[in-house]
Amino acid sequence: MGLKIDIEDVLNGLYGFEIKSKAAIGVYADTAGKKLEKHAKDNAPWTDRSGLARKTIEGGKQWEGDKCNVYVAGNMPYSPFLELCNDKRYTALKPAVDQLSPEILRGMNNLLGK
Repeated sequence: MGLKIDIEDVLNGLYGFEIKSKAAIGVYADTAGKKLEKHAKDNAPWTDRSGLARKTIEGGKQWEGDKCNVYVAGNMPYSPFLELCNDKRYTALKPAVDQLSPEILRGMNNLLGK
């Protein structure tokens, strides 16, 4: 008596797992991006003039094929100057990434069961 396996059921199960995994990763990554955004806005070291630099900081996720990127970005033309000039006294994005990355990566490892 031989063992009979229906490979179609296995493939369908793997496909369903992939879809659920991508959805969970997407939700987690978007939450992580929003957390970076909040941290950057709350801790931006400059004094607001128009408030647009702080208001337009955005965090989220972006899919590139099977790769999910978490990001935080300043969206004013002068945002790079805040991050990179004046001896980096006005940087808000990099400190958010530096402080929250370990927590975000631990959470992702927990999500993936590693």
